[in-house]
Amino acid sequence: MAEIPVEKKSSMGWLWVLLALLLLALLAWWLLSDDDEAEYVEPVVAEAPITPATTPEMVGTAPGVSIGDILGNPASYIGQDDFQAEVTVPTGAELTDRGFYIEDEGARMFAIIMDGPMEEPKDINPGQTLRISQGMLRDRTFLPELRGDPLDADTQRIAEEAPIFLVVDEDNIQILEAGNPQPGTDRAQTAPPADM
Repeated sequence: MAEIPVEKKSSMGWLWVLLALLLLALLAWWLLSDDDEAEYVEPVVAEAPITPATTPEMVGTAPGVSIGDILGNPASYIGQDDFQAEVTVPTGAELTDRGFYIEDEGARMFAIIMDGPMEEPKDINPGQTLRISQGMLRDRTFLPELRGDPLDADTQRIAEEAPIFLVVDEDNIQILEAGNPQPGTDRAQTAPPADM
């Protein structure tokens, strides 16, 4: 008998089908996994508008309170001790030995400096912008309690006529130049170095 060569069909076709199915499963997993992940979105931060240094900030003991508000209802503000603001010293306003006017949005209020020993007193002049902190809003009944040397006649007269005025320690006044304290007017810069 003669042998007839018979080709055996390979049974490896199922392997190709299995590989194709595995490849489709991996592709589907990859596509679906991207959809499930939350995309990170960078938060948008709104920038506050920058006001020029020549524009004084709102003043007072609460946001948005101006000198006009204080002068419009002085009884509501007398006795408050947390006045802070950037204000201007108006040109043409009267200056005294211990007092000066401050201005905000066209309204003027008198300020008295508490008498205290300073190495170099501040030279406050019309047209300057000042940063005031820890000011006290008072009326004429406070004048006998004002510490230091007696007030000069001009300061006394203006304070007695004013319905409300500001009392501030000289250490709590910074003279600003282009929005920054002038050299020698910032308490942090003039403080003596700590002993080590």
